Amino acid sequence: MVAKLMRMLGIPLLGGLILASAFGAAAAAPRQCYGEGKDQTCALSFGDLWGSREQYAGRRIEISGYLVRGFGQLVLYSGKDYFLYQKAVGGIAVQMDQAMLEAALAEMRPIPGGGDWQDEALCPITVQGIYTDKPFGDFATLGTVMVASGPRMLPFVGSCADLQPKLPQGLDK
Repeated sequence: MVAKLMRMLGIPLLGGLILASAFGAAAAAPRQCYGEGKDQTCALSFGDLWGSREQYAGRRIEISGYLVRGFGQLVLYSGKDYFLYQKAVGGIAVQMDQAMLEAALAEMRPIPGGGDWQDEALCPITVQGIYTDKPFGDFATLGTVMVASGPRMLPFVGSCADLQPKLPQGLDK
């Protein structure tokens, strides 16, 4: 019956199969997701979002990166170098309630030199929340995460702020 209706509407059978498979693929969980139902979380890298951010819209995601505050917003970038050399575009806005914001700011330090970007995280930050793929402002062009649990430091031995940079072998003498 569906095939007859498709022929009447002028939709070739192959096109219908492609359409059906596309709708089926959208409903399936991406491979980076674990858990079930509303407990499902997608552990992502920035590469996952650069490639296909639409498939994560509305899902709970977990992503790590370099967190900065400026222009009245928190923005997560894939790394400090990316933030510095890509003119601050390509980040993810991080939104949270006031208590979580204060906890996040306690883990940050002022960025030397002043300017519009005031604070940066000392260590990589992992955020978990509901992802929206719509750009937020000029810098959060990859979308927004509404944080469900506060930003947390990735596990390090001691504080990463206390770690001294290591020189490559041969240069440490």
